[in-house]
Amino acid sequence: MTRSHKLGVNRRRLLRILAALPFTRGLFGGSAVAAATAPFSRVRPGDPQWPGDEVWEELGRRLEGRLIKVAPPLSACVGAPSPDAWTHLAKELKNPYYLGDEVGLTQTLGWVGAWTSRPSVYAVEAKSTTDVVAAVNFARTHNLRLVVKGGGHSYQGTSNAADSLLIWTRPMKAVALHDAFIGSGCDGQVAPQPAVSVEAGAIWEHVYIEVTVKAGRYVQGGSCLTVGVAGLVNGGGFGNLSKAFRLAAANLLEAEVVTADGDIKLANACANPDLFWALKGGGSGFGVVTRLTLRTHDLPEVIGGVHATIDAASDDIPKLAPSKLTIHPSFGLRILFLPARHTTPKYRALIGSGTIANPVLRFRLPLCLLKGVTRLPASRHCLLAAYRRECVISE
Repeated sequence: MTRSHKLGVNRRRLLRILAALPFTRGLFGGSAVAAATAPFSRVRPGDPQWPGDEVWEELGRRLEGRLIKVAPPLSACVGAPSPDAWTHLAKELKNPYYLGDEVGLTQTLGWVGAWTSRPSVYAVEAKSTTDVVAAVNFARTHNLRLVVKGGGHSYQGTSNAADSLLIWTRPMKAVALHDAFIGSGCDGQVAPQPAVSVEAGAIWEHVYIEVTVKAGRYVQGGSCLTVGVAGLVNGGGFGNLSKAFRLAAANLLEAEVVTADGDIKLANACANPDLFWALKGGGSGFGVVTRLTLRTHDLPEVIGGVHATIDAASDDIPKLAPSKLTIHPSFGLRILFLPARHTTPKYRALIGSGTIANPVLRFRLPLCLLKGVTRLPASRHCLLAAYRRECVISE
């Protein structure tokens, strides 16, 4: 017996009750129903409840001057006496680092028919979790729209909102490595493991430098270096080596979060497990993440990326099994030769993959293939210095 039958209400009866609800307005008084069903809205500039200048100034004093009144990004160019300002801005708008360092800009201007990037009215330049708490409490007290921006790469528009207060986590970019990390409250329940703790404003370039370049380990992230760490993890986080190391969210061990009530919570497998589960790819809306701790891995023997063209003339090449035509098993990529459009060369293979993390990439090509190769990738096609010097050829 289903739960609905136990309660004496089956699906058909429930649907009839729901369909009749709009006609019960007169039974309870129109004003009461209207008040109960009135749409919820945030306070915006121009509304009587919008905080006055003195209220904002008080918030700025509590933040020690880290409250920014955001100017529209293009305002400096409007009415400019010469086109130089426009020329400079047009050039900078192509620079993702410039976009990330500008409080009023995002990495995309919007999505046609869906949303357009709009700057906030004020921004809190958060340098600590305490700053984030102050911003959350202020927004809740005054019923303001609240938005968070780290890397600003949200193509869904979640890192900006017009008429809002922005928590800008860009200054929070500390990275700390752990040889044996155990989450809060997990002593005796989980084994210690190598990890890295990252503040919410860090981008993947910061993390790769500390983890891979300096420490010789790997952390699962994205291929775009200017993407914010927190946003990618909260959104799932597929990267070039996710087939080997899973999603970035699957490598999350612990997160520090400021929830809507202004409370600072630690979420992991032992503490606040429901919140921890939601943060592992559930998107935004569960709180403001201020710090994440991610599992790190041994750096694979061979890891990197290459873009190259290989031309070949031997008729033996199409007979080779696909498993023998591989760059490296870590990539799961195959070198596929197809008949060329022209008589010379007979066959051509195009190779393309992602970001280099280790400067040596080994090609594993059968010697019988090399007998028919007429052109090897030059340094301008390959992200290696020279093919014969840097690449290892083996059967």
